[in-house]
Amino acid sequence: MDKKTARLIKWVLLISSFTAILIFTIIFYAVFLSSRARIQNQNEYNIADNCLYHVIITGTYENQSFLSEVYQGASKLAPSYKTIVDLHVPKSQADTESLQNLMDYCSFMNADGIIVFIDSPDDTPQILTRSDAPAIPLITTGQFSPNLQQISYIGINNWQLGKKIADEAQSLLPDGGNIFILDDPESMSSSNLINSIQAALQDNQTITTIAIETIDRTFTLEGQNNIFIALTEDETISSAQILSEGFDMDSYKLIGFGGNEVCQLYLQKGWIKKLVSLDTEKIGETAIRELFEYRTKGYANSYITADVIITNSPR
Repeated sequence: MDKKTARLIKWVLLISSFTAILIFTIIFYAVFLSSRARIQNQNEYNIADNCLYHVIITGTYENQSFLSEVYQGASKLAPSYKTIVDLHVPKSQADTESLQNLMDYCSFMNADGIIVFIDSPDDTPQILTRSDAPAIPLITTGQFSPNLQQISYIGINNWQLGKKIADEAQSLLPDGGNIFILDDPESMSSSNLINSIQAALQDNQTITTIAIETIDRTFTLEGQNNIFIALTEDETISSAQILSEGFDMDSYKLIGFGGNEVCQLYLQKGWIKKLVSLDTEKIGETAIRELFEYRTKGYANSYITADVIITNSPR
């Protein structure tokens, strides 16, 4: 064997040895890292396995958007209280499950706390309780139902909200004008809000305040200093549509109430000048705090005023 062939064989053996070592090293580290990852996954913190409490947020389909944001707020604080939060809302408008049925579900799940949206002051859904278990603490939002057994209500203070809306309306009428408040005669909360708005505006002699029930085809506007105030989400949406179709946008401005996707769209289009809404995520955070305040101390704040957000149209 000549020197050239011997040298070639030597290099081939050297390269083969190096390749074998490299492959072995790669396989070794792959197995090592895989085992390490498996151990980490086995020891990984699982919130569901470590939770001590279960809170359910519920309400009818119409309030799904509102409750989803409440859920987001409650979920932020849940780990701090070793709590898992569930949102139980009908998935479609076709699902006409009653509020009482929704509450029954929460009771059957033996929740440690329930946060519920009340649609009407007359709603009094009952929580089923076992004879061998304490009553489930209930926190409400939406409408205040005085006859409901609740540890806390988190929602609107009509008098304070009315003053805030009046201030926003006056800011849009520096030279005076007309304010038309859309009134729902069957709503007690609407009546209280209107009284608050009118009381806040009564000393301003340059502004005329009128409560109206509807905007029909015979309705006319004088000049450009006209403000409409809608006090519910549904009224806000319908008023925005009617006003945009019937009047020039320079002749009026609409102050609405609500926070759903349609209201936000109309705000962007300029059909709504100012949109009043509640800080729904903060409602969720507050509800969790109050539940555990009640659990640890045996009491909670019975009536909590939710924070109000005023959003201006970009147009």
